[in-house]
Amino acid sequence: MKANESILVVDDDLDFLQIISRVLGKKGYEVGTAPSAGEAISRLKERFYNAAILDISLPDANGTELLSRIIEIHPDIIAIMLTGHSSVQNAVESLNRGAFAYLEKPLDPKNLLSVISRGLEKQHLVMENRQLMEELERHNRITNTLLDVSQAVSQSLDLQKIIDSALDRVTKSTGLEVNFVYLNVNDHLLLKGHHGLSERIVQAMPKEVGKDSGVIGRIFGEAKPEIIEELAENGESDLGFLSHGGYNSFAGVPLTILGESLGVLGVATSFANYFSVNNIELLTGIGREIAIAVRNAQLYEEASSARALRELDSMRTEFLANVSHELRTPLAVIKGSANSLLQPDVIFDDQTRRDFLVSIDKDADTLTRLVEDLLMMSRLEAEALEVKKKSHKLAEVVESIKDRLDNLTAKHHLSVKIPDSAPPVAIDDGRISEVLTNLVENAVKFSDDNTTITIEAHTNGKEVILSVADEGVGILPELHQKIFERFFQGDGRKTGRRKGTGLGLAICRGIVEAHGGKIWVESEPSRGTKFSFSLPVD
Repeated sequence: MKANESILVVDDDLDFLQIISRVLGKKGYEVGTAPSAGEAISRLKERFYNAAILDISLPDANGTELLSRIIEIHPDIIAIMLTGHSSVQNAVESLNRGAFAYLEKPLDPKNLLSVISRGLEKQHLVMENRQLMEELERHNRITNTLLDVSQAVSQSLDLQKIIDSALDRVTKSTGLEVNFVYLNVNDHLLLKGHHGLSERIVQAMPKEVGKDSGVIGRIFGEAKPEIIEELAENGESDLGFLSHGGYNSFAGVPLTILGESLGVLGVATSFANYFSVNNIELLTGIGREIAIAVRNAQLYEEASSARALRELDSMRTEFLANVSHELRTPLAVIKGSANSLLQPDVIFDDQTRRDFLVSIDKDADTLTRLVEDLLMMSRLEAEALEVKKKSHKLAEVVESIKDRLDNLTAKHHLSVKIPDSAPPVAIDDGRISEVLTNLVENAVKFSDDNTTITIEAHTNGKEVILSVADEGVGILPELHQKIFERFFQGDGRKTGRRKGTGLGLAICRGIVEAHGGKIWVESEPSRGTKFSFSLPVD
């Protein structure tokens, strides 16, 4: 028998109540008595009794009717019916209504104690089984929630996507109204994501929290969960935005992995005294899953940055080599032609002299173009590119550089398809001319002679899309983004073409983006390439 097990005895025979109370008390039971059904109901509404011994005949109710009321109030109670007049019908009805046993008066105390003992044993088993089932269900809910969050955060290695997915899934899995994450960045806790907060409250949130101050800093520094009820009375400055927003309860857990704190997950609800030990256990598990995903993303980002730096260094080395070659080649031509013309003992005819001068002029233009590209790239990286926008028709812009494009495509077929109905765009026509020239020159470089290069335009109402398409070697899908990076150079140019500096497409992207547009490529190997860029309609 467990301590503090209680029994309520209901009988209108006061002498019987006194005797039975003494018998049960000696066995360690806590005994309550009631001489009527009404008083019994009052007592049962006030507290739980493990067992009830009921006389089947009471002055204000039938014992079987009282039995139904008692079981309705406390379904787990052990009810034992007593009668001075045995009746099979009463016995069957009592058992059908949920009585554990049906005994006749006068009672045999040993028999009563034995029945009570068996009934309480059954009750203990039922309650323990229910508790185990509830615990199992709770663990299943926790496991399913953690699995749900884990699946959400494992879909990406992008840190912001991980945070956003985690917070969205926490809301859906737990029903919590508000959640947010602060991460440690350069020894400061920065707000990295939030869910369920209005724009007004978000504006009031601290975007940066000290590691050694406030609730968020304390949770991070001590790596321990913390619950704050009655936020309005708390006075912690870094949580003031929650109380002002009408939230009453807050819980925060550290995002830790291998003993290292990465940040803090905070949750809040408008309900008072909401968070229990079980809530914190679940939130701690969620925080652990988020921490693992965050660390994986950080490691991936570090590895990617290191790899990108190595690639950039390699491209820069190759770029310097290419620039040296690009400078050296026209300089050699200019120097050689000039030296030849300066020979005092050689007399050249007019055509030869003209050929030398044309070579000097052409390669001087090449050097000028190379220097301009380098200066342009420098301005783009410093975000100092000057763009003077005016309203222009694209057909007029293309027409203004038609001679230049014809010279570039002398061995190709140039087709221009820009409808007169194309709306004007606000552009720096000189800069956009550079983009077109670069793209056409690129098309010439990577397509065979006698193939067609097409310049065309169309509008979707908000912007004009200008495209340059060729019938050349094409570009592998995995290179579609890399080709716009500075120093990157693709393979497949025609034999005899100079390698170049790898700045052309990077410059194009910079100029287009400075106009508020974007540039992209559509291409398949051996099926040609189409570069397109958008410009907002004026």
